[in-house]
Amino acid sequence: MFTVPVLNIKSDPLDVLLAVVGYRLSMLADSDNEDIKALFADRKVTIEIASDESDIARYFRFDDGQFSQHSGHAEKADLTINFKDSMTGVKLLTKGDLPSFMTAVQEGNLSIEGDYSLMMWFNKLAKHIVPPIPEEYKPYLQKAKPYAYKAQNFANHWIGVAKHKMGK
Repeated sequence: MFTVPVLNIKSDPLDVLLAVVGYRLSMLADSDNEDIKALFADRKVTIEIASDESDIARYFRFDDGQFSQHSGHAEKADLTINFKDSMTGVKLLTKGDLPSFMTAVQEGNLSIEGDYSLMMWFNKLAKHIVPPIPEEYKPYLQKAKPYAYKAQNFANHWIGVAKHKMGK
């Protein structure tokens, strides 16, 4: 695994996803939307998201309407979300479903330490991370889905071939 030095992002999928989430949160922190401003206001919180197995950690600091993200472990996090491995983190974060997080905790794929109420708050904030798709673009997405599915199957096939050839 390598690190992109200017951005301080490792080539690991979880770190890339967390960096993108952090970038989007920084955009939201500068938003004029009153609902989003209310979520950021009066918070002094540090949330760390990590995967010890893949040595990935990134933390988000919310400080009275200001936001910053940092690579590595926080000195003192108010909430720590630690995934079993990188891909488990990616799957759960992209799913964005709080009950899935709780199931993952029960199955041992995820551990949460700290103030659990921050999970609920962060979940409210996370709903704003992915902007809604404008109605005029939805028909194009429906047309593209079969091609994306075919591309995914094609990629999975060749990944399997490459792993077989490399003996993994």
